Amino acid sequence: MRMAHGIFGAIVALVLGLLFVAVPARAGGPTVSPATPVSPATPVTPVLTGISAAHAASARADLVRFHFQPAAPSEATARYVPASELIQDGSGLPVAVRGRSFVKVVFHHAAAHDEEGRATAPRNLFFPGRATTNVVQARSGGDFEGVVTYFIGLREPAPGPQVQPTVQHTGTSVIVAIPTR
Repeated sequence: MRMAHGIFGAIVALVLGLLFVAVPARAGGPTVSPATPVSPATPVTPVLTGISAAHAASARADLVRFHFQPAAPSEATARYVPASELIQDGSGLPVAVRGRSFVKVVFHHAAAHDEEGRATAPRNLFFPGRATTNVVQARSGGDFEGVVTYFIGLREPAPGPQVQPTVQHTGTSVIVAIPTR
């Protein structure tokens, strides 16, 4: 009988000991965590939050600024494209953009939506003539699998192939400079 009490006491002590270690984690006390391998931090995806445009007379260019948080993506391209290349990413449907010529801007490893899928930036902007001399519209061409695409419609025809828009990164923005005449 004494042996049964001893075993019973040991079991009670063991159960209470396990409860003592497990309960404080729920009650806000000290915790014991199992050893788990540490994985590298997940990179933060730049999210497009706004678009603005202005004319820079001294540079003879219209500047379209794409604002990102927390920082601008490192990969961005801009080039003149024909109207036949105004195609929505993912669906392949045509995108209607005003203008006589067009610039396609592509951001890699970026997003233009939040975790719930809601747009975080305008999808279609028109620019009045006094704000820019060449840019008339910026329209989303896609936000698909980490690639954000915008098309910029221009008043003027595209210059020859030797002249292309330039892309500049400035911390939280990407600025696309489109030459004007």
